[in-house]
Amino acid sequence: MTTIITRLFPSRESAAAVAADLDLKRFPRRAVHVITSSSDEGAEAVSAQLERLEVDPAAATAYADHLTKGDTALLVVRATYKPLGAARIAREALADADTIDVGQVPDDIYVPDRPERTPSVLTDHPHMLMLPMADDEIPRGPVTGNFFRLLSPHRTKMSAMSGDNRMSRFFWPMPLLKRHRTANSAIHGGRVMSRRFWPQKLLLSGPRRKAVIPGGGHPMSRLFGWPLISHRR
Repeated sequence: MTTIITRLFPSRESAAAVAADLDLKRFPRRAVHVITSSSDEGAEAVSAQLERLEVDPAAATAYADHLTKGDTALLVVRATYKPLGAARIAREALADADTIDVGQVPDDIYVPDRPERTPSVLTDHPHMLMLPMADDEIPRGPVTGNFFRLLSPHRTKMSAMSGDNRMSRFFWPMPLLKRHRTANSAIHGGRVMSRRFWPQKLLLSGPRRKAVIPGGGHPMSRLFGWPLISHRR
């Protein structure tokens, strides 16, 4: 829910001072409005402006009558969730302010929240990519226009490096990709490493032997008469 808080001030300066205080308290600028009226404007024009701000119709009639007759100003605060406790902060700021007693008018009402359409996501914050210029006569422009481009024309690239230069060509003498071929050794040329320092064969193709001793000799236990398996008594 949004709380519409309205107070009538004797001058524009006094209303603007409270609005500046709410700005320091983190109120969005679009949530605080100072309404004044000149002699050229009638009560209907002021009432239409208050209707757009969702001021209560009974209070809007009383405010429009005071605004068109004297040098007064109306402060309209739309207290939402920002900052946290916005309605309480606004009431405390207006409690000590010099306001005009308008009578028994609904100056603190609740209105339902509705979807808000804006041309930008950043409605009350400075744009991060826009030049912060205080003079309105100077046109604003993107900061990136002075340094770099955000968008570039699409093109197909073979490499992430400028000029399609592959880093491996600068310091790596071997190609990174080779044609697939079947090899019987991980060593270039198919050389077996065991042939360099191991005199025996790693794999034998002869018949299977029954003993590890060359010549098929008997186990050593038989030579010394050692029984390996004893009968159970």
